[in-house]
Amino acid sequence: MNFTVSFRPDLNYYKEAYSEIVRNNGVKRFEPVFAIAMILSGIGLFYFDKTNVLGFFPILFSGIGAFELIKVYTSRNKWINDRVKSGVTGQEVKLQFTEDLIIHSGPFSNGNLKWTSIKSVGQTDKGVIIIPETGIVIYLPKRIFDSKDQIDIIINRKI
Repeated sequence: MNFTVSFRPDLNYYKEAYSEIVRNNGVKRFEPVFAIAMILSGIGLFYFDKTNVLGFFPILFSGIGAFELIKVYTSRNKWINDRVKSGVTGQEVKLQFTEDLIIHSGPFSNGNLKWTSIKSVGQTDKGVIIIPETGIVIYLPKRIFDSKDQIDIIINRKI
């Protein structure tokens, strides 16, 4: 195993990366559902509490749900905008996969990441997600690979 992939992150890359990372994150994926459930629960409690026993609780419940729903969408936009404004956007990023290392080079840094420091590797509909023990999650779209064999090598790598 020894191959290199390279890509230039742009707005579309970051949008795709965010959606694929969130879709494969167990907790983050359900945040909008949780927020909507809180809003609807608050409305239901408000509607069915004819004697006002619950008082301010239904409004608080709906308010927290609305806050969470707004937070989901503003955090997405902030994450994408922060990355688009970074110096990496439009610059070439290279990753070389070897038996022992993932060697990376980009506009800000060069370095090595040992396979033993990788927590997990997962395949999504549109790419590959590499999650290290510490540091940032690496998303690689399928279109940057020369063949499906390269993706299979990364996915099947014993960690």
